[in-house]
Amino acid sequence: MSEYRNPGGNAIANRRRVNSRWSGAFAWVLAGLLGLVQAGWTQSAHYREARERYDKGEFLLAMLAAQKAVEEDGDKAEHLHLYGAVLLELKQYSEAEEHLRKAVASEPDRAEFQFSLGELLLARTMEAAILKETRSGVGQPRMRNVDPEGLEALERAVELAPDLLKARLRLGRAYYDLNRHDLALEQFEAIARKNPRYPWIHSSRAVVYMNAGAVDSAVQALQAELRNYPDHHSARLELGEALLKAGDSSQAVENLLQLKEDDVSPADRVSLNHSLAKAYRDLGQLEKALAASRRALELDPDFPDGHYLLAQLYEQTGQAELARRQMDTFRKVQREERQRTLGPLQRGRR
Repeated sequence: MSEYRNPGGNAIANRRRVNSRWSGAFAWVLAGLLGLVQAGWTQSAHYREARERYDKGEFLLAMLAAQKAVEEDGDKAEHLHLYGAVLLELKQYSEAEEHLRKAVASEPDRAEFQFSLGELLLARTMEAAILKETRSGVGQPRMRNVDPEGLEALERAVELAPDLLKARLRLGRAYYDLNRHDLALEQFEAIARKNPRYPWIHSSRAVVYMNAGAVDSAVQALQAELRNYPDHHSARLELGEALLKAGDSSQAVENLLQLKEDDVSPADRVSLNHSLAKAYRDLGQLEKALAASRRALELDPDFPDGHYLLAQLYEQTGQAELARRQMDTFRKVQREERQRTLGPLQRGRR
């Protein structure tokens, strides 16, 4: 007598057994995840607060919360990194370096950790160079201000995470300071391809183009920056200066007049008026050129190029005596500037 079999019986039974197993496994995994989340919630409350404060730019409050997170669990690389990043923003470089190095040592393949360490080392070296320049009056070549270990950390960050655009931007600027302009442009172009609206990226491209004498490319890059960010005042000033070099003084004036002195830094206010004076001169509007030139010197009486331009303008307007006096002032200011620059160097040789 043959045994009756349900053709689907074994399949149905097997499915039930599998479903039962998956249900049990899912319940176990879910319980584990809930446990981890609950543990994270209690252990990382200060970390989450620090992260939130940091993202809002509230660095002092972020520091307090991050410090508590490290005190609670100083072995967590994320806690060490966040505390170091906050301290970096507050320019507490020594303590920031201690915590960032620990984070990198714990997880060396975290691109964000490598970026923060590189940013710290470069920022500290640059600030020390600026302080030295302020005290001595002697500018240092930019390439001396690039920390080699900081550069390596940024290169490693980009290698680990090619889409970490802030690391590419900082690396490109470091390459530029090292006069490795081709590598700088490579980083900037990679950012522009990935995110054409990334802040400052087209301005950064323009700097490299201008240095290479590719003025038309610089103009196009700055125009792209301003299409994205019409209120990017530095880019508009740079565009005006680039248009001057391209021989388009009319467009230069149009862009420069969109800026007010309060829109730019004190140093750029001098550049704004000086560029306007040159543009007006090229357009034959000499009275406006004289007014802008005088304003530039009012803002910075020790600006040699400003005195030279004003002397030229006096000459062009038939004011020979004023031109002569202005040229004498130019020579005096230029000589004093040279003495300020060379004096510390000569003293250092003794």
